[in-house]
Amino acid sequence: MIHPLLEAAYRLDPALWAERVLGLPLDPWQARLVRASRGARAIALVHRQAGKSTGASVAVAHTMAHRPGSTSLALAPTQRQSAEIVRKVRAHLKAASARLAVDNAFSVEIEGGARLLAMPGSDDASIRGLSIDGDLVVDEAARVADPLYAAARPMLARHADKGRMILASTAWARRGFFYETWAAEDPLWLRIEARPEETGRIPADFLAAERRALGERAYAREYENSFDATDSAAFMLDAIEAAFAPTDPRPAPPPLVEGETILRREPAFARI
Repeated sequence: MIHPLLEAAYRLDPALWAERVLGLPLDPWQARLVRASRGARAIALVHRQAGKSTGASVAVAHTMAHRPGSTSLALAPTQRQSAEIVRKVRAHLKAASARLAVDNAFSVEIEGGARLLAMPGSDDASIRGLSIDGDLVVDEAARVADPLYAAARPMLARHADKGRMILASTAWARRGFFYETWAAEDPLWLRIEARPEETGRIPADFLAAERRALGERAYAREYENSFDATDSAAFMLDAIEAAFAPTDPRPAPPPLVEGETILRREPAFARI
C-alpha cells in the first residue's frame, strides 16, 4: 500500500513516478516532456535513438494510471511504429501493477477504463470519430502526412483543457507541420530539443563512424537536428514511397478506336 503523500507525489510528478515505480530514470529532456501539463502542446526535436518512444510512452502510461476513463491515441507513419508505443505503454502499466482489461497489439485498456489506441499514419479517414481527453502522441511526426495531423487535432477540441498533444521526431525535410511548428517558435508550444552530446546515449566513436558513412547532410539530419533542404528530402521520400507502392497487375486497356462504342466502363476504384 503506497502512502497517500507518496501517491500524491507520483500523481503530480510523472518523472518521479517513472523512476520510483517503473524503475526507469528519465533523461532531462524526457522529464520535461512527461511533466508537460494537461492541455499542453509539446514538440520534441531529438536525435535518433534518443528515447522518443520511451518518453512518450511514459507520459501516456502515467496519464492512464492516474486518469480513469481517459482515451489516448498514438499515431506514427506506420501501424508498426504506433503499435510500438502500445507495447511500451503496456510494459509500463504492468510494472505499475495495473490490471489490463483489454490487451492486443494495437490497443490496451486497464481497469477503470483508461485506454490507448494505435492507429496507422497512412489514412486520415481511419482516425476520425475519436475524442481525446488523454494524450495525442504523434511519433516520428516529421514523416507523418499533413492531412493526418489536420484530422487528428480536432479530436482534442472537446477536452482542450486536459487533452495533451505530444509531437516527437528526428528532423526530416523543411516542409510539413512538424517543421513549420518547430520553426514558428510559437510560445504556446513547449519546445524540447536534445542532441547526442546532451543525452550521452551514443558513444562518440559510433557517431564519428556514422558521420563518415552517412555524409554530412544525412548525419546532420539524423543526429544534429538539422532539417534537410526540401528538394533533396522530398525526392528521397517520394522515391521510397514509390518503391513500396502497390501496383495494379491488370494490363492497361487498349486505346479507343475512333467511332468505337464503350459498352462497359469499370468504376474508378473497382476492386481487383
